Amino acid sequence: MGTIIIALIMFLLLVTIHEFGHFIVAKLSNIKVNEFAVGMGPKIYGNQKGETLYTLRLLPIGGYCAMEGEEEGSSDPRSYDNAPAYKRFLTILAGPVMNLLLAVIVFGIVAFNTGVASNEIGGFADNSPAQAVGIEEGDEVLNVGLREIKDFSDIGPAIDEYYKEFPNNKDINVTVVRNMDLKLFTVVPDRSSGRPMLGISAKMRDIGFFESIGQGFKLTWENVKLIFSVFGNLFTGKIAFSALSGPVGVVKEIGNQAQSGIMNLLYFLAYISVNLAVFNLLPIPALDGSKLVTNLYEMITGKPVNKEIEQKVTVVGFLILLGLIVIVTIKDIFTLF
Repeated sequence: MGTIIIALIMFLLLVTIHEFGHFIVAKLSNIKVNEFAVGMGPKIYGNQKGETLYTLRLLPIGGYCAMEGEEEGSSDPRSYDNAPAYKRFLTILAGPVMNLLLAVIVFGIVAFNTGVASNEIGGFADNSPAQAVGIEEGDEVLNVGLREIKDFSDIGPAIDEYYKEFPNNKDINVTVVRNMDLKLFTVVPDRSSGRPMLGISAKMRDIGFFESIGQGFKLTWENVKLIFSVFGNLFTGKIAFSALSGPVGVVKEIGNQAQSGIMNLLYFLAYISVNLAVFNLLPIPALDGSKLVTNLYEMITGKPVNKEIEQKVTVVGFLILLGLIVIVTIKDIFTLF
């Protein structure tokens, strides 16, 4: 029950932040906002301020920013449709941008509290092949295979890159610095997990406020690249469709992260925020990305997209997305048992 409550709070926060992005830029663009809602379903509280009704709704599963004329025609000169295309573009873009900004902030908070991985070895896994050949705690990793290691996260890609060129049973060179001396080791990685591993972990170092901000941007960008890499692998068949998770799978993972500590949970929150931003930017009907494309088309050509066709395509896109969510959710439910 606690996991479900945490998951609902997280979803509500992510969607509210997203919709607030639309809301604030719509206001700045002089687009009329009829309602800003936190939650969905029946209204349990409402407060009219000026032209906008601010509501709290019963079901904590989302929220919305209802702009005049966004979904239907309107003669109001301040309606969404009557706004210049560039203002509509910026208003729609603001939702995903807010999710990315949230990710930057939360990743930064996590980095500030946990530190960041240095190139210095802080520990070893059980039966570590690196430890077996004489590598020690405190050694600073300089090179692995064919690549210079500038960041501890470079080690995994360096190993993968090496074994794209050489057989799996070939040793890999690891160069470290120990007491100002360079030492070269040859290691046969452990493949019991399915991919080659040296069996080492990084020593964490503390960072200050400004470096944590930089880490927030860095981790956000790395997760954006990771998501696009996953999309690419799905299309090429390198990752099976069954690897996707829906709401049930996310709730399950939230429970796992919550048990691992608040920092793990916050990291996962930021990761989901990046996912929400990237997913919404895809040019799929019913998502923000499709509206960005139509507004960009109008900005370039000066001609609006036919509203009736756009609405029909949006309905079809929404039904396809809904079907995909149902399929993935059913798969997640079966994996629970």
